[in-house]
Amino acid sequence: MVPTIEALGRAEALSTALRDPAPSWITLPPASAEIPDTLRTALGSFDAGTRPAGQAASAWLRDQALRAHPISRTRLLVAEGKIMGYYSLASAQVELRQSHRRQFAAGDGVPMVPAALVTWIAKDCRADVEGKHLLMHAVATARRVDALQATSVLVVDPYDDDTAQMWRDRFGFRPSAGQAGPRRLWLPLSVESLPSDSGRDDRDRRGIRRPRRGRSAPANLSGPQ
Repeated sequence: MVPTIEALGRAEALSTALRDPAPSWITLPPASAEIPDTLRTALGSFDAGTRPAGQAASAWLRDQALRAHPISRTRLLVAEGKIMGYYSLASAQVELRQSHRRQFAAGDGVPMVPAALVTWIAKDCRADVEGKHLLMHAVATARRVDALQATSVLVVDPYDDDTAQMWRDRFGFRPSAGQAGPRRLWLPLSVESLPSDSGRDDRDRRGIRRPRRGRSAPANLSGPQ
């Protein structure tokens, strides 16, 4: 099928954003769209590190993200032909403990609250970007959804126990109610700020880290289902 002028225009816009040295956010199109070669190359070269969660996040972005468009929308932070980080969101619900449900005026007979599920989130291990910047962008997107469709919290399904501990300790995610074993974690959309990966605020206005000598690479934030 010959792509339409409109489709070619969207593809060129994606290529332009990718080439720009200034970081910007783009939405990954569906697999049926005209995908520029620069974007396919960037998807294939994304590297979230060597930990199992990071390898899984890299593989999902490379092999499944385009096809997953109908069920999970993916946002990419891009610059200079590379993907610095990404997250993917889908609609979901989460069962909260009774004490937590009171925050959302949910009665005892309403254990489930509507949520935005972060199906995947990760940053490239070589990128100079705060992990919390990706998370706060996901929160902002979920808030925009909440204006049209009730969405009370942001939730994650941690990849493994280490990832779950990171979500709880670093970003204040709370355990949900429900079955034993790995549990869905949640964060209220009212959150205004999160601690930096490095313990200090050395970001510019976009949340991109300013260069600093001797800084270790930021930790991977993979948290797939």
